[in-house]
Amino acid sequence: MVKPAYIYCDEGSSEIGVQSLLLAVEQYLQRPTRLINAEQIIQGKLSDGCLLVMPGGADLPYCKKLNGEGNRKIRHFIEQGGAYLGICAGAYYGCAELDFIGLDYSVKGKRELALFDGVAKGSLPKFTNRQLYDEGIKSKAMVEITLAQGGKKTFYYHGGCCFEPATNAVYRPLAYYPDGSLAIIEGDLGQGYYLLSGVHFELQAVIYQQKIVNCCEDSETKAREEAIHSYFDENYGFQVWQHLQRRLNQA
Repeated sequence: MVKPAYIYCDEGSSEIGVQSLLLAVEQYLQRPTRLINAEQIIQGKLSDGCLLVMPGGADLPYCKKLNGEGNRKIRHFIEQGGAYLGICAGAYYGCAELDFIGLDYSVKGKRELALFDGVAKGSLPKFTNRQLYDEGIKSKAMVEITLAQGGKKTFYYHGGCCFEPATNAVYRPLAYYPDGSLAIIEGDLGQGYYLLSGVHFELQAVIYQQKIVNCCEDSETKAREEAIHSYFDENYGFQVWQHLQRRLNQA
C-alpha cells in the first residue's frame, strides 16, 4: 500500500498553495493526498503517511496551533522515516530561527520545530525592486535560481526566505538565488528527511488563474499577473518534485 502525503490545511495556510499542492503531489509524486489540520497532527494522524507538506501562508498561526505537542509529533514522524516539505511559510517554520521583515511589520524569533540549524531570512526586496513583502503584485517576482545539480530555472517568489546556516549546521544545498544565497536546502533528521524552499515551485496554472488572475480588479494588475501565470507550464517545478520523489522512493 502506498503511503499518503499529508498537506497541512489550517489557520495560516494559503488556499492557492493548498489547492496547487493537491494537484502537484498526485501528479509528480504519484501519492494519494490528504488534508490534515493541527488537531489531527496532535492526535497522531501522521503515522501512516510518507510526507507532511507545510505550504505557504503565515508562520505565526502555525506556531500558535502546533507549538508543543504538534511539533513533537512532527519531529517524531520525521525521525521515524517520514519526510517534511516546507514551502515559503512552511520553510520559515522549519528553521531554528526566523528573521522576517515585511512592509510595515516584522516577525523574529526562535522556532520550535528547528529542522534546519540556521536562520530563515526574508523578505528579499533585492529581487522585488526593493519592495518588502505585502499581499500585492509589487512584492511578487519571477526569480532565476541556479540548481545545485546544474542548470537554471525561473521560480515564483513572494516573501520567501534565504537560508543562513549556523556554524556547524549539516545540510545540503539544492538551489541558489542570483546573489548566491541559499534558495532550497535539504537535510536529514533521524531516519527521515526535510526539504525547505524559499521559492514557490508548487504553483499550478489552473489554480493561479482561478484564484489570482480572474480576481484582479484592474487591467494593469491583471496584465502583470497574467505575465506571472505564463511561467506555470506543465514542466514548472518538475526538477524539484523529481528530486523529492527520488528521496521518497529511497525510504
